[in-house]
Amino acid sequence: MAPTPKSALQSWEYPKGSGIFIREILNSHGRDTFNGAYQVVVPAKLTGRLRERKQFKTRAAAEKHADDTYLGHKKQGEDFFKPTNQDRRELIAHLPALRTKKIAVAEALSFSLKHLLPAGRDKKLSQVVDELVASKLVRHSAGHLRERSYKDFSLRAQKISEGFAGRLASDITSADVVTWVTSLNLGIRSNRNYLAALSEILKFARQKRYISTSPMDELTEEERKRISGEHLQGKEPAILTPDEAERLLKAALKHPELELLGAVTLALFCGIRTEELTRLDWEQVKLAETPAIVTVGAAIAKKRRVRNVDIPENAVKWLMRVENRAGTVGRNLHANDHQKRFKKLLKFAGFESWEANAMRHSFGSYHFALHGNSLETSRQLGHKANDQVLFDHYRALATKAQAEKYFGIGPRLSE
Repeated sequence: MAPTPKSALQSWEYPKGSGIFIREILNSHGRDTFNGAYQVVVPAKLTGRLRERKQFKTRAAAEKHADDTYLGHKKQGEDFFKPTNQDRRELIAHLPALRTKKIAVAEALSFSLKHLLPAGRDKKLSQVVDELVASKLVRHSAGHLRERSYKDFSLRAQKISEGFAGRLASDITSADVVTWVTSLNLGIRSNRNYLAALSEILKFARQKRYISTSPMDELTEEERKRISGEHLQGKEPAILTPDEAERLLKAALKHPELELLGAVTLALFCGIRTEELTRLDWEQVKLAETPAIVTVGAAIAKKRRVRNVDIPENAVKWLMRVENRAGTVGRNLHANDHQKRFKKLLKFAGFESWEANAMRHSFGSYHFALHGNSLETSRQLGHKANDQVLFDHYRALATKAQAEKYFGIGPRLSE
């Protein structure tokens, strides 16, 4: 029987639509042609590597190999990629938006995988806390972070670490935050402090890509109010009347053993913060200059905002009555006996209750009422170059007449 001419050899796709082709071939040696065979060609898209060629003696064997290869590939793909009806609906729903923005599906998926699966998602919250505290220790050792700030944060961070022991940072939810803070059964101020510490820790975790988003961003306004109370819009800050300020000053002058006259004077008439007074040296209180000023340097000022604060004439007179103007103005204001000393002063002055920051609030309110310059008052207080904080926290309904009386309070010659 004459051999089949090469022009009559057949080729067909099998299974149909698979991309696999079977070809009839003739084996040859020199000029002799013998034994027809079947070659199966599997494309690279199925092998994942190079094209694959295999030869079989019979058509049945070739088609069986093609079937097995295609079904095996199909089975592997189906096992890994099993799009559900929900998957299809979601893709269809978002395709118009992607096309409008000219974003390919592959591009969107690649971006999502990168940002929704942070590199350090297996980090425990306690590990994040340790890393941040260690960073703050370096700053503290270099003199860039005050000891009190470092210690306060470290203590709160340690309590947070214990409260979320064993929990991954990526697993913490806003509900967890609310539950934990409220479970402390502390006051509003303490809740706010812990909330601020948690916020800083989780922000650090997000920046280090240990979490993709911070649960703090998901806290509702209602949840924040549950934790830290409600800030009432338009609520006026508590300030002292001129008569109350005078009573406080006279009590401090009459009881020099409390060593509070200098601190009270600078708080009432210069708005110096209590924390700043603990580090302010009398050398920075320049009574001999014209006008007299107090310099709050970078090592003292909150957030390193250096400022020179004018000392009013009446305040100079009170400060000149301080018997010992050497060393620190605050006289260990944050020592363990501070509360006892200040409570004694309030008792001597006839106060039954006391609002936090009443002296600084009084200065801000009366200074603004006297000068009518919110930016200048903000500068004296050490705020940023805008007056929003002033209007939010320090502006009270004080008249110019009251302000003149307030800044006219001075010691009498007989005192």
